[in-house]
Amino acid sequence: MILKRMQKPILNFRFSIFHWNGRLAQLARAPHWHCGGRWFKSNTAYHKRYKTILTYIFPVVCIGCESEDSYLCHQCRKRLQPHPEICPVSHRFSPDFQVHIDYQREAAYQGIAIWFAYSDLLKKLILQLKYYHRYDVASFLADRLALVIQTNRTLQKLSHTKKTIISSIPSHRYRQYFTKGYNQSELLAQAVASNLNIPYQPLVTKKRHTRIQAFLSRKQRLKNLEGVFSLRKWITLMWNELIIFIDDVTTTGSTIQEAAKCLKKSFPKLTIWGSVIGRHT
Repeated sequence: MILKRMQKPILNFRFSIFHWNGRLAQLARAPHWHCGGRWFKSNTAYHKRYKTILTYIFPVVCIGCESEDSYLCHQCRKRLQPHPEICPVSHRFSPDFQVHIDYQREAAYQGIAIWFAYSDLLKKLILQLKYYHRYDVASFLADRLALVIQTNRTLQKLSHTKKTIISSIPSHRYRQYFTKGYNQSELLAQAVASNLNIPYQPLVTKKRHTRIQAFLSRKQRLKNLEGVFSLRKWITLMWNELIIFIDDVTTTGSTIQEAAKCLKKSFPKLTIWGSVIGRHT
């Protein structure tokens, strides 16, 4: 009983350290910073005054080789390899990451664009963003996600004929506000939308708290997320937009599949894609 009572204050203390580490470092280094679902422009005088102090308290160290002045140095960036173009369902070759014609009936989305091949370095990057409040990592990863969308020929053709909306995979409110304090998918999606000058709009919500996907098998993942999303109230959609869901990593594509199914119940003519940093095999 004593250990259980001590566990919560210890976790809250660890959360506050990681949270303010990321928040203060973000305020000091970023020309634009995120707070309360909005992006703000940093005051120049404030920015310069506290940048040196906070950099001394929270030094910037490369996640790959622990060299200073960058969260990912130039040499470590070269170690990240692009992902081959595959169908996200069958995992066979498919140009532009489109769903293969044999699986288009069962998939609610048209493709999932994947930027990096999964590696130990990419895993470290995602973990730093996902659990350790390293908001600076989000900027680098969002730039790459924006690039994979720009270089995808199918997405570019669709964006010329359809209105494009960037959206994110939601977290349950308990996990977002009490366990972690933020949603990494939302951070990435807002940064990608800002880079591409495309509107960002949250479209679905998570109705219940679910088990963490990383520790589940393929069958368990599909069952874990079944019917977990619901449509947000008062969303503004016409009928034939291109929706791009942004997420950090995919394995079976079940998360984007369930979000797409939820949207298509009310808007069946939507074209839905996903874009992720990497695919866990």
